[in-house]
Amino acid sequence: MGRARCAVISLALGLAMALSGCSTAGTSAVDTDGLPGVWTGSGGGRVEFYADGRFSMTGIPAESIAFTWSEPRNGATRVSGAGTWEQRDVDEDTLLLMIDAGGSFPTDEEVATLMVAEDGPPQVLFFSTNVDKPYGYEIEKNP
Repeated sequence: MGRARCAVISLALGLAMALSGCSTAGTSAVDTDGLPGVWTGSGGGRVEFYADGRFSMTGIPAESIAFTWSEPRNGATRVSGAGTWEQRDVDEDTLLLMIDAGGSFPTDEEVATLMVAEDGPPQVLFFSTNVDKPYGYEIEKNP
């Protein structure tokens, strides 16, 4: 893993820890057994998680991802891309999306952070981006 991606992961984990201290959201473990499938959010956002640790996403609001190293291609307000997901936090309450270059992402250095907004069932996840907000863009698994 490159140094830039490691730095982004460290920043994402720091942000996730700060967020979990600001609200009750984000304190439950992400249910990775129930993760594979299609998750959707308002306005047509979609994330598909695969059991092999990959994901693809479309229509996610660009403000839902804390761009650290680049800006979305063509100034997109909704982004698409793919990459790998993994649970990294000691308490398993954070899911990291390591985004590959392609789609709306000019480099492979961006990382999105997902946490639990509602424990469910079904769980509702949110993209955490801003320590001044309890949580960001929510996605829920389709039945």
